[in-house]
Amino acid sequence: MAPIVNPRSSQFAEFMAHPNRRTSIQPPVPAAQPAPIHPTQDHARRILEGLPDQVMSMDSKADAWDAYYQSRHSQELAQKLANIDAPEQVKTDLWNAKRNFSDPVPTALDRATAAVHRVAALDPQVLETMERSPHILNALMTHLRQSWEE
Repeated sequence: MAPIVNPRSSQFAEFMAHPNRRTSIQPPVPAAQPAPIHPTQDHARRILEGLPDQVMSMDSKADAWDAYYQSRHSQELAQKLANIDAPEQVKTDLWNAKRNFSDPVPTALDRATAAVHRVAALDPQVLETMERSPHILNALMTHLRQSWEE
């Protein structure tokens, strides 16, 4: 039995035989993704090692590295970085790394305790008014919760 001649199959055969046709189809190349940052990395080194010496001296880099690892949290680091000769972007990057990887994350109990302390610090007359009207207390607690989450 003779094969059925299909006009589309003959067009395809001509296309495949054409000399200008690409011999292989290349898949699209994905865009380069930045390497993931792990909490156990030396973040100060990652930030400081790529800086040229004309931007920040080796002594300043060493001082910044020491300040990063001698600080327990980001606020203490910010105080130490104020005395170091470094570009503001480097100081910001070090502070962000310390804040993201070293600062303690408050628990739900910590947030509730902080809210109770803020309510207790209010004027007694305001507290008495709030206790008489639970809607006001609910609105205040909602506002405190939202301000804490920001």
